[in-house]
Amino acid sequence: PYSYLVLNRLVWLNSNYNVNVNIRPVLPVAVRSTKGGSGKAGGLFSLPYKVPDTAWDAPRQGKYLVVPFNFPVPDPVWMVWNPGDKVPGPEGWLSTHPPEKQPYIFWVTRLACYAEKKGKALEFINQVSYLIWSGVVHPDNPEAADDPAKGHWPNYVKEYMNRVDGLDYDEAIAYIRKNPKEIDQVWIDNAEGMAKTGHGGVPLMVFQNEPFFGGDRFDQFVWRLRQSGLTRRPKPRAPLTTEPLRWPAGE
Repeated sequence: PYSYLVLNRLVWLNSNYNVNVNIRPVLPVAVRSTKGGSGKAGGLFSLPYKVPDTAWDAPRQGKYLVVPFNFPVPDPVWMVWNPGDKVPGPEGWLSTHPPEKQPYIFWVTRLACYAEKKGKALEFINQVSYLIWSGVVHPDNPEAADDPAKGHWPNYVKEYMNRVDGLDYDEAIAYIRKNPKEIDQVWIDNAEGMAKTGHGGVPLMVFQNEPFFGGDRFDQFVWRLRQSGLTRRPKPRAPLTTEPLRWPAGE
């Protein structure tokens, strides 16, 4: 959710300032594996306290930023709540299904990796992350009352991906099926590059090898860009977005 919650500001930065925001997709830490799609999920990054914290904090952050937000149905990462003795700790902890049994996250991550290869990662994320996390498609929406399929975001991934000029969902799926190792190598390389910065979570913004971890470091990130001569564009470029309500002071 936090990568989505910083998205509006990243897209605005890329659109309105003389800097390129290059998206490097990685798998969420809950399912990230060094085996290219199989093996134990989570490891040291599987932190159960983050679940109740995120349940409170993510909607609050959305309200603070005035960014539409709702927890998606289904969750992009398939998890089992209250696994009992499978995970040590108090009731309410959860376990994550191993990567090879995840129905959604590898699908959308591989599509993002394909988009990166096409030079369209930011455009892809701007569409599909919004689809998943904004609540634009959700079972609570009135149009889903008579047709539950209209409340589930996976049914709209093709439509939202095809909104990006230069991307075609069917072509992407065909390419991924033909070149699975090549596509997986994209996120593996991205994860390895990420690890070299000393961080393992997202969103992670890196400028001149300096990491800024988390949306709450966005102001410091822009501050550093300004120190390096960041200037504003005379005219915005695509992809476009609405002007963020919360923007670092200093202009």
